Amino acid sequence: MVVVPDFGELIGLSRMQFDKTRNLASLPAAAYLFLLGFGLFTFTRRSELVPTIPATIVVAPIFILRFSRSQPIRRAWVLTFLGFLLSMNVALWGLFGLTDDILAVVMNVLRSTLLALMYALPYFIDRAVTPRLGNRFWVTLVFPVTTTAILFLASLEGPFDGAAAKSIYATGPLSLRQLYSLTGLWGFVFLWSWLAALANYVWDRRFSGKPTLLAALAFTVLIGGILIYGTVRLSNSRNFGTARIAAVVLLPEDGKAISMDVVNQEKRPVPYDETLNRIEMLTAEAASAGAEIVAFQETAMTVLEEDIDRVRADYARIATENELWLSITYAWYADEGKGANMHLLIDDRGQIQADYQKRFLLGFGQFGETAVFSKGVEKIQVADSPYGRIAVSICRDMNFPAYARQAAKSSTDIMLTPAYDFPKCTAPFDYARAIECGFSLVRPTYNGVSYAVDPYGRILTQVDSDEGGSGITYAEVPTQGVQTMYARFGDLFAWLNVLSLSVFAVYSFSQKGPAIAAAVEHGERR
Repeated sequence: MVVVPDFGELIGLSRMQFDKTRNLASLPAAAYLFLLGFGLFTFTRRSELVPTIPATIVVAPIFILRFSRSQPIRRAWVLTFLGFLLSMNVALWGLFGLTDDILAVVMNVLRSTLLALMYALPYFIDRAVTPRLGNRFWVTLVFPVTTTAILFLASLEGPFDGAAAKSIYATGPLSLRQLYSLTGLWGFVFLWSWLAALANYVWDRRFSGKPTLLAALAFTVLIGGILIYGTVRLSNSRNFGTARIAAVVLLPEDGKAISMDVVNQEKRPVPYDETLNRIEMLTAEAASAGAEIVAFQETAMTVLEEDIDRVRADYARIATENELWLSITYAWYADEGKGANMHLLIDDRGQIQADYQKRFLLGFGQFGETAVFSKGVEKIQVADSPYGRIAVSICRDMNFPAYARQAAKSSTDIMLTPAYDFPKCTAPFDYARAIECGFSLVRPTYNGVSYAVDPYGRILTQVDSDEGGSGITYAEVPTQGVQTMYARFGDLFAWLNVLSLSVFAVYSFSQKGPAIAAAVEHGERR
């Protein structure tokens, strides 16, 4: 028989009560917290099995934190990790497919395990530190500071995808998303993590009047200030001149997108003349529709090392013949060693203004892009044009905020970032780098959604590659960017959280054991 706790029992499950009594009547309540928290967290992910529901990132941490704090510390660590491991495997299962089935299983489990550890770590630290600090209101800052610091540090070089996985926290209306221009992604991580801590603060006090009022007032002031800032910023946005940009994708003729994994494993060059003819025809079509810049997807052509000079010359000819600026890509495979994934920006006279090699490759070791390509230097290239200052990057490069910020510091007006999505992304899109850095962003995407947004994150165009058509979408893109605080100060807010975490940790372990810590230790010894 399943024992269902009444609402009063669930509300009253404080960590002190649980550690002192350890009675079986409270266990169903803890189980429901576990299932509710990690069940909701499953819907925060990009997934093949369950829908993505952005708002769940606001709610799920409340129950996960409640569960973690209700358990003896070692049990909390083990079960919290297992909860994240379970939710990650359910959500991400089969998402990152490989041609080798056994390898695909190993890679999916390994990826989910590392992600689970990354998301569980803030709860581990909170469970160890928070009980030592007592019941003062400022202690609610421990969990948001810890979460922000850990996820930020994990984003600096990966190991997965920079800030992309953490962008699940950036949910809310466009006015709220203007927070990006102040703190980057890390303001959102702090905001929703603090909400979880505040909810647990009043939960511990059975939602009594004064604590609830204090928590509600503090959070209302913070989020209200952000919304006011965002609304004012959007209302004061200026109208600039625009350039007509065509985002072009070479749609698969049979409707079946080719896996990047398959292409790279086989080092498969495209049929050269046939593919170049398609590029010429699509460029000419875009030019006849008034496009001033034409931007193609990532790896518009894959060639052998011996064809590098040929493809670059043909691209320059196409730009000259159509009298437009051409943003176009190719990848080359080396006879020995590794090749490169390249992005050229060519002006209307056929001169190469940017010659960029992808920096953040997808994969590691002998798996993925890293098996066949070498990474480029850590520098985003920019070029002045009649349409403002244009920067170029490739796909995953824009998952790393500090890297993208190079473009903002160079006063970039338009960022062109071609992409090749595998697996295809169907989740709601977030246009973080544009708002953070104050530039317009154009992303032509094979096997995904091509889009263009302005410096405030407003969508200028958006089209799914599966919707058919010619593979061309047009946007009138502002030719002038805007200044942002994030572009100027970078991840200062995130580093302040790292510093604050260090202070909290040192201070907590310098304490001689307040009553609540003694209760926890007493519970563990039993």
